Amino acid sequence: METSPRPIALVTFDLYDTLIELIPPRWERLASALGRNGIQAGAIALRAADRVAEEFYTAENGQLPIRDRSTQARETFRLAYMARWLGAAGLPDDDVTTRAARRAYRAEFEADAEGGDYAVYPDVMPALARLRAAGVARAIISNADDDVTELCTHLAFAHEMDLIVTSALVGWEKPDPRTFHAALDPLSVAPADALHIGDQPGSDILGARGIGMRAALLDRYDRHADPGDGVLRVQTLVALADYVVAHNAAAHATTA
Repeated sequence: METSPRPIALVTFDLYDTLIELIPPRWERLASALGRNGIQAGAIALRAADRVAEEFYTAENGQLPIRDRSTQARETFRLAYMARWLGAAGLPDDDVTTRAARRAYRAEFEADAEGGDYAVYPDVMPALARLRAAGVARAIISNADDDVTELCTHLAFAHEMDLIVTSALVGWEKPDPRTFHAALDPLSVAPADALHIGDQPGSDILGARGIGMRAALLDRYDRHADPGDGVLRVQTLVALADYVVAHNAAAHATTA
């Protein structure tokens, strides 16, 4: 990541697959669903292929939020999403197989909105506490269908956040610049003084850098290539917190 003399005043976080995970994960759910249909697929291969499906989701959701589409259009998207996931894993992706897999699969589309299907990654609380102790503000910027404040409260980390921004409430989806400004502006933080971290290169990295924020790609499963100049790649949030604290110490020393 390129060196900047400016301290990082605010770290914004994606929510899903960054702070919280689906239990069991999507790829394990799909492996089980396919097994019930007589298709044997390894969870590790499906985890790698999941990146392709998620990139498709990001592109589609950026054009028109999935939640705002008609029932038929949402189902058409879900079938296309499933076909891309199967194809990326080297599995049959014909219409019959795709529809059968869709019927058997249960993931975020039907997950428990109250948080029963989600858990906080073990590195979240230590990372947030380290940033708080260093005087760095924290916020969430989530592409979600509903206000996620209750979910974050239920999972016991909402109190660590200075602000929680949900796209369904502000009206724009990442990577729309207005979604990021919905977190920056209320906290009176300039884009150049903030860093956003998430697991999606399209919605998180391109969106943040598009308004002049610094960005970090969270690659927990080592599925992404080098994100390019100016983008930090980490596999844990603790590593991200350590980077921010060290960066700020160096920045303050430079200006002292």
